[in-house]
Amino acid sequence: MSMDSGGKIIWAKHAEIQQANIRSLVDQEVKDGERLALAVKDMGACEVYPQTIAHNPNGRCVHWWEN
Repeated sequence: MSMDSGGKIIWAKHAEIQQANIRSLVDQEVKDGERLALAVKDMGACEVYPQTIAHNPNGRCVHWWEN
């Protein structure tokens, strides 16, 4: 799982890559420990199960690796 400075979260669920953005909750009051209802976007699948996932500092790319 990786989160950039803009609030975009990206993670791998098996070989599927998914994304959500916590900035969509700006107008909502959220209590500590409360579950967040985020809209999840499917980004596609990769051929391997990623072991590491990270945002590129330029904010436009995501990298993942297998061990």
